[in-house]
Amino acid sequence: MEGKILLGKIRRNIDVKYVGVKYIEGELIFLSKHQWSCDWYWGFGYIGNKKTHTHFDSVFLEDGVLVASEIFENTKIQDSEWWILRDLFIQAYALKKCAEIYILGGHQTSKKGITDIIKNDLKAKVLNEDLEIILDKIWSILIEINKI
Repeated sequence: MEGKILLGKIRRNIDVKYVGVKYIEGELIFLSKHQWSCDWYWGFGYIGNKKTHTHFDSVFLEDGVLVASEIFENTKIQDSEWWILRDLFIQAYALKKCAEIYILGGHQTSKKGITDIIKNDLKAKVLNEDLEIILDKIWSILIEINKI
């Protein structure tokens, strides 16, 4: 599958908080490749299969998250690699939120002169460039793992 990479086969049912998504034991879970979207943000962290999809952070970065060997029945990702991937995703989501604030001038509301006081296209551009470096690293790690 071009643009997607297999994370593994689910070991046990996983309920995703807040969105009512459920991954069933035995299902294969894929990560979609990141892409620049709408000319202002990186779309990334999309996981799923033909039946369902959600975001990496809502499944694998929540409290009580398990190691790869406990999540997946069949995966090429070692637990030590999983922790590195998780760390990179945590960094990526933090940069994305920051870049959105600089590009939009707020988080969820907009009041000219109040919520947009730190709006800065240049800072957003720099953050998105750093974000791209992290996303490329995540993808290259997963490509390497899946060659094994």
